[in-house]
Amino acid sequence: MAKTILIPTDFTVKSLNLAKMALQKSLDPQEKIKIILIHGLMASTSITELLFYSKSRVLADLETPEFQASCNLLLSKFDGKIERMTIDIFSGFTQAAFENYLEANRIDEVYLPGNHKLKLASRSSFDLLPFFNKCRLPKIKVDWEDISISSHEDRENAISTLFFTRGQIAH
Repeated sequence: MAKTILIPTDFTVKSLNLAKMALQKSLDPQEKIKIILIHGLMASTSITELLFYSKSRVLADLETPEFQASCNLLLSKFDGKIERMTIDIFSGFTQAAFENYLEANRIDEVYLPGNHKLKLASRSSFDLLPFFNKCRLPKIKVDWEDISISSHEDRENAISTLFFTRGQIAH
């Protein structure tokens, strides 16, 4: 049976380091891993927007080409380890709603950034880390060092940041 891991994302390449660390940490070569990358996004209150709501369209608007390319690189590099990797949106407002999401998706553990603050990808985005910190599941905090790429923006979105960082588990 595959282990399911929930990882917050802000649709930057750097946020995928959590997925990479989760895959590298798994010691059993036979164990398959399901990864759910999740982003907090407030639901619209407009009836018209809700009538024509499409999660795939919303995700397509949030994902950058660099993020998509990095996801594809992860999938190909860890092909034998990843059973499935999906991207999802959480729009709940309460910890109980988040706990229900965890239960419905049969999440086994969550990964959190230790020294990296996730950005809000859109004006409707919200920070999921308080929900992650309060959940009852095993939490793994990961710290990773910044690599020396010329500008801060390049560091956030360069595909190389996914494969040339050194990570360690935070205390």
